Amino acid sequence: MFVSSALIGFGQGYQPVCSFNYGAEKKGRVREGFFFCVRYGTMFLSTMALLCFIFAPHIIAFFRNDPAVIAVGTVALRWQAAALPLLPTIVITNMMLQSIGKGVKASITASARSGIFFIPLILILPKLFGLLGVEMTQAIADILSVSVSIPLAASELRKMERE
Repeated sequence: MFVSSALIGFGQGYQPVCSFNYGAEKKGRVREGFFFCVRYGTMFLSTMALLCFIFAPHIIAFFRNDPAVIAVGTVALRWQAAALPLLPTIVITNMMLQSIGKGVKASITASARSGIFFIPLILILPKLFGLLGVEMTQAIADILSVSVSIPLAASELRKMERE
């Protein structure tokens, strides 16, 4: 969450730019801003993901120096790190959809990661895989969420391109 908070701030900076340009019928700027934010957000979070993946045991040990906690936390952090580069697409899509007044699409995107996919997965995966199921739930929810976010973003971005 600490790493993804930077992305939230970045996206909140994009929202007024997006809203203003969409309202001013400068949809090329909305698209340009969207791709800029997704590109640089992905680059930043990919770098952070690599660092988290490599240094996962050390990061977990910083909070709790217990071998059992470090073992479980390392696996969980590495699963999360693997999916971290997907967050910019999910978050920036959601923020764009909010900013251009697409409430239903924005609500679907916002609900996907922590609700629509996460809740069923956290109920199913631990029964199938035990502790590993808990450790991988958020990463799989993120993968499924990005698979919903891309078509929602693409449909609006295509409309803007035509206009």
